[in-house]
Amino acid sequence: MSISVTEERRVVESAAGKRASEKIKPLLGEQTIMRVDRIEPTKNIVRGFQAYARLLDEHPELLGKVNFLAFLVPSRQALPIYQRYDVDVLKIIDEINQKYGSDEWTPIQAFRDNDRTRALAAMQWYDVLLVNPIIDGMNLVAKEGPVVNQCKGVLVLSRTAGAFQQLGKASIPTSPTDVAETAQALYKALTLPEDERVAKAKQARQAVERYDLNMWLTRQIKDINEQLDRATPPLDTPKNTAPALAAGVS
Repeated sequence: MSISVTEERRVVESAAGKRASEKIKPLLGEQTIMRVDRIEPTKNIVRGFQAYARLLDEHPELLGKVNFLAFLVPSRQALPIYQRYDVDVLKIIDEINQKYGSDEWTPIQAFRDNDRTRALAAMQWYDVLLVNPIIDGMNLVAKEGPVVNQCKGVLVLSRTAGAFQQLGKASIPTSPTDVAETAQALYKALTLPEDERVAKAKQARQAVERYDLNMWLTRQIKDINEQLDRATPPLDTPKNTAPALAAGVS
């Protein structure tokens, strides 16, 4: 599954997208990490924040400089396991802000709603996009980010994300269950030399553009037609009766 590149860019360039973008800009740090997820255990949000905390522990020079903006969509709130995970996510955000924040700086700014326009508009400005699911069919955020980003943003991507097959070489890979490795991946993405940032951002953007939703649909239809062709038995060839008719004519 892919995205409509044209549609994603239309949203961020719309009047609503531009208004959302202007409201996000004051929340950006010298550098900004972002994530956009449904609040579900498989999205691995808590470990992502734990990796950010470890990053700040190991690199205190980043305190007050590297912000984390999270756009989190409530999901399946009627299910107890999702309710508990929601609580866990809010708890880790509060703990990190209490431990590392100050009167002048809030490390994590989290939006807990379903505002797609705001999330897309915000992704124009990330320096690092963290997508670290434990397992995912196809994480479309990993594709949306690169096609709207304007900051040479680097993708930190879980090896178990569905998008990794397509975007692995254009990202900084990480293991979703390894907080230390994810912290290292975040630091690498933040400190990547300019030419490498540009190259990875371009590689990710072009990979998505090359196989956007229209191309994906075309390939799906082609595959279906090929399957139908193989499943349909050939028609019997009618026997040629012309000679017999000719023989009966005198």
